[in-house]
Amino acid sequence: MLDDISHDDEDGQLTNDVLFNILSHERRRFALYCLERYQTPMALADLADEVARLEYDVDTFLQVSGEDVKEIYLDLYHSHIPKMVEVNVLEYSQEKDSVYLNYELSDLRLEELI
Repeated sequence: MLDDISHDDEDGQLTNDVLFNILSHERRRFALYCLERYQTPMALADLADEVARLEYDVDTFLQVSGEDVKEIYLDLYHSHIPKMVEVNVLEYSQEKDSVYLNYELSDLRLEELI
């Protein structure tokens, strides 16, 4: 579990263990890619739409069933967003319904990981 490892090194950067854990799930990679690409913040619903589009490899999220998009939204909300918030990769404001990226991730070249 993420609680067992250090979140930051001396420079305030993510440790490799935390980074690898976050990047180990495809849905989290897609979410980070979208946040970086669209220069956060994003509404969680919009993020779910974009993640659905990537997961189903379609041109528009409208090509994905509403039920599948809803499932992705709920999975992001209940699982993936909290994990990334816990290690300070993201911030999520329920009041504003916005997800914010806390780290500059361009060096990771996320487009190559998706």
